[in-house]
Formats: sequence, C-alpha cells, structure tokens
Amino acid sequence: MIKENVKYIPRWLEERIADAFKSHPVIILTGPRQVGKSTLLENARFLKSWRYLTLDDPEVLEQAKEDPKGLLWEDKPTIIDEVQRHPELLLTVKYLVDKYRRQRHFILSGSGNVSLRHSPRETLAGRAKYLHLTGFGFREWNELSSQGILDQLLQGREINANTFKQETDLLRVVWRGCLPGVVLAQTEKMALERMSSYVDTYIQRDIHDLVRVRYPQHFRRLMEALALATGWESVQEELSSACGETRTNVSRYMSLLKDTNLLYELKGYVGKRERAYKQSKYFWFDSGMACFLSGVYDMQGLRKDTIKGRYVENFIFQQILSWASLQMIAPEIFYWKPKAEEVEVDFVVRFNNKVIGIEVKSSANLAFSDTRSIREFLKAHPEASQGIIVYGGSKIYPVATNIYAVPWMVF
Repeated sequence: MIKENVKYIPRWLEERIADAFKSHPVIILTGPRQVGKSTLLENARFLKSWRYLTLDDPEVLEQAKEDPKGLLWEDKPTIIDEVQRHPELLLTVKYLVDKYRRQRHFILSGSGNVSLRHSPRETLAGRAKYLHLTGFGFREWNELSSQGILDQLLQGREINANTFKQETDLLRVVWRGCLPGVVLAQTEKMALERMSSYVDTYIQRDIHDLVRVRYPQHFRRLMEALALATGWESVQEELSSACGETRTNVSRYMSLLKDTNLLYELKGYVGKRERAYKQSKYFWFDSGMACFLSGVYDMQGLRKDTIKGRYVENFIFQQILSWASLQMIAPEIFYWKPKAEEVEVDFVVRFNNKVIGIEVKSSANLAFSDTRSIREFLKAHPEASQGIIVYGGSKIYPVATNIYAVPWMVF
C-alpha cells in the first residue's frame, strides 16, 4: 500500500542543491505548487542552520518592499520562499552577492517558470543556478536510491535479470499521482478532496495573478480537454471547439500551463534523413491531476482498457521528469512516430549523446510482438543502442536483443 506517515521524506534534489553551491552563490528553486518546495527548504538537514524567510508572511513581504536591505542585513545563508510575490527583491540579492564577492548564499523559491517573470533573468546572470522540483517519484517516496535503470543504461552498466515483489497496485499509484499531499492522504476521499482543492486554488490564485482570464470556466474546460487527450496528439482547433475559446486564447492558455510546469509538450524525435512528425503530444506533470481533470474520480475508473494505458504512460512520464530534474545537463524528451509506419515509441530520451527508446505497457506480461516499435526504432536510429519496455509485471529480463522489460515499480 502507499506509504502514509507524517515524517519528512528526504528529497532526491537535496544533494543536487548542495552541490550547486560549489559553483553558484544563488539557487533558484522552481516547481508547481504543492510539490514540496517549502517542506524541503524547512526540513532538509543541510539547511537547518539557514535563515528562513517566506513572503507569504505579510510582515516579511512588507519589509521586502519597503526595506529590502534591512530584511537581508544578516550575513547568514538565507532562504527566501515565495519570492514571486516581490521579484524586485532579486536586485537586493544581486547587490549583496556582488558586495560580498559571492560569499553570501541564497536560495530563492517560487512556483513555476513564470514566478520571476517580472524580474529580468539577467539580474542574477552568472550568479544563479535554476533547479526544478517535481512531485515525488515512486521510488523517491519509498526512500530508494536515485540511481535507477536510466542511469544504468546511460552509464553503460549491465542490467541484471531480477524479480521484485509487487506490494502496490499500479493503478492506485497512477490515480494518486505525485503530489505529496495526495500521495500521503489517508483515504481516497481525502485524496480526491485535495485534488479538487488543488485545481480550484490554482485557477483562483495563480492564474488570476498571472493573466486575465475572462471566462475561467473556459480555462477549466481546456484543462479537462487536455487531460482527456493525455498522451495523444492534440489539435488546437479541436481544443478550441471543446472549451469554447478562440485558437489565440487556447494557444495563450496552453503557454501559461507550460510556463507554470503543469503541462509538458513533447515533439517528435527526428533522425537524419527522417521526415518529422510535426504534431505535439501533451502530458500533465502529474497523473493524478490528469485523472481528476478527466473525470476519473476513483481508482476503479482506470480499469477500463480504453483509458488505462495513457494515464499509466503519464505516470511513467513523471518518473522520467523526476530523474531529469537531477541531471546537471538537461535531458531531452521526445516521442517517435514515423510518417510511413504504424509504429510508435512512447518516449525517447536523449542525454549526453546517448539515446534510449522507452515503451510503456500496463499489462503484467509481455510477448515478443510487444517489442515491434522499439525494434523498428533501433533499426532506424543507430545512435540508439538500447530500449526498455516499462510494464506492469515484476521481472527485469531481456525480452529481445538490446531490449529489456522493466517493472514499473523499479523504473
């Protein structure tokens, strides 16, 4: 069953944050609301001696506006949470970093890429490292190592056959998603209430703060339409019709969802002399939110074969995002769908000049026929030496030459 406790679960990104201070005096930590940024900053062991300020505190916010130097006078490593409430504070941070010759250290935290949009990125150019926190990875909230199958493949290490005990229902995990508050909710009713609150709060608090939405109900219908089309190629004309908005507004709203790291766009992978498949696919940052917005309000709703596969696919995508957030060089994520073939590879990861194809199957068993798409991908792309099929079973084993079957719970 899903772990349910109130103790702090260390985040994989903690080590990445600590390492980043070896080269940068300022870390800017972004990510969607409720993925655990504030919890990490308040509980990470190596940050216990840091001064913690949050601009959610009205008094702190007032001083940030009226007397920023006074607020940051103390020569001590400082965390400033919810910094998007007053981005102009970055100018004072820059001043102090330069005055003390990069010996003052700061962590600035905000929600989404747009959190600091009112302050030019060049304000802290050369001084700040941007890091991104996702929701929990499945292996992360079970407090396992951050080194997984992708690391083994990309580092050229051999994958050994193994069998694992499956203690958790895949569909339950997919339905809950990765938001800590939902993952750790004691009941499904409580989890559902938190999902509903998350969507309402996001629309009312974040969207209205960032952009004028004339008809919030249209924006909500757009999110629902995108969730229903999770993992599919989405056409803006169809989305416009579904939500009752113009194509211009649909494009603007989708950009906002992407900028706040709630929606991700995947483009088709293209090799040499290969015709590009131009239509994009879209995935949510969280499979639980995708389920909720699609009207799947309990785990049983995921058992329908017509919808199960794409939300399992979204869950695996968020595991890839969790892994990608830890890398020093950002990996690229695509999908592959050649124009002339009836095959498709769900995800293609390109990292450090290496390429891996990833297929997702929700079934507990695989046959050789399930490897067709990966085999065609490897034939067409000599730069890709291996592929994996993440599935609902419990064994790691070679299902075909250079293609491994990998259980979802260890991916």
